[in-house]
Amino acid sequence: MKQKLRTILIPALLALFAAAAPARAQVLTAEATARNPLVIPYVDCSAEIDARALEDVWKQIPPLTEFRYYWNSEEPPKTELRLFHNGTDLYFLYTVEDDDVVCRRVINEEMDIADEDRVEFGLSPEDSTAPYYFFEIDPLGRVLDYETRYYRHFDPAWDSLSLEVLGRTTETGYEVEGKFSLRELRDLDVLTSDGKMRLGCFRGEYVSDKPSDENYKWISWVHPQTAVPDFHIRSAFGVARLEENR
Repeated sequence: MKQKLRTILIPALLALFAAAAPARAQVLTAEATARNPLVIPYVDCSAEIDARALEDVWKQIPPLTEFRYYWNSEEPPKTELRLFHNGTDLYFLYTVEDDDVVCRRVINEEMDIADEDRVEFGLSPEDSTAPYYFFEIDPLGRVLDYETRYYRHFDPAWDSLSLEVLGRTTETGYEVEGKFSLRELRDLDVLTSDGKMRLGCFRGEYVSDKPSDENYKWISWVHPQTAVPDFHIRSAFGVARLEENR
């Protein structure tokens, strides 16, 4: 009788504990987004770039929230990214929770942004031998942008011709709002004729006052499938697709 009870109860208890345990975060890979691209909606409107996000369109756009610490088991602070396009520009809004925003009041050069909290974009063409582009944006909307080639051949003298961006700190962290011209993205060969792009979405969470790579916790939309954080490889970029104009 006891053996029979064990046979019945143990599987039931294991199932109960499994149901009660917190769900593990999904590991999203570049390959998964190639099969099921992130769709960036078309909306027939524009937004003023003021880091206030007061337009109704931002309330209608569902946020991308799948940002993870893929290299440790901690639950990351909340990061939301909203994207839409209007056939002319690609708009974005990062909303970041951060209880200790690290942001210099004055920067002397773009590279100073590398020692601050920041959100990041990477835009890459399909051709792995062609240059790709990175945009690191601090809580006030100041930008470190550069052209680069695999592997880590940076040209910090490069600047986007169309990026408009502004940021502000909030009671819970910071917001960064901006837009890119779709024409520039096509000219850079990062936006294909069928509306697809390789897109990296990242965040550097600064956790110390000493400038060092060890002082960051790196947050990413896509897991690059590396043992240590590295956003400058092909597998760090997911696939996104612009919804067709209606």
